[in-house]
Amino acid sequence: MERSGGIVWLRKVETAIRAVQKGTDRTAAELALVRLDRELADAQESKAALIHSADKKPGKARAYRSVVFLLSLVAGIFLFPIFLVLAFGEKLHGGHFFFWALAVIAGPIAAYQSIKIPPPDDIERDLLDINARINQIEKDIAQNRIILNAPPT
Repeated sequence: MERSGGIVWLRKVETAIRAVQKGTDRTAAELALVRLDRELADAQESKAALIHSADKKPGKARAYRSVVFLLSLVAGIFLFPIFLVLAFGEKLHGGHFFFWALAVIAGPIAAYQSIKIPPPDDIERDLLDINARINQIEKDIAQNRIILNAPPT
């Protein structure tokens, strides 16, 4: 503490307090970087999971739809004539052929149409929220890196 002309100078104390504040800021920035890196990884992971789940749902429905279509087509081609022979004890002729053809064509089409493909999820709003969060985290990381890269005094 120095005294000069009625004014008390606490220059040494002020310098020490600023050094402690700067050290505290650096420590806080180091701790924040660890947390922000983890938050950034979590946000990017949730974004990837959201996109993956939105892509996966219609693909599953399309695969299931195709399997049901093919199974009903095979069943119509092979099993319906056997059913007619067993039910009526006759060979296939005019009227029976019409019903067989109708079953072979209409059955698989009806099965195919009965399975609806879900509309794509509206993930745009969720993606905007996640992207905004990612941008904010990246800004915070940049600010903390500036604090860490500042020369110590």
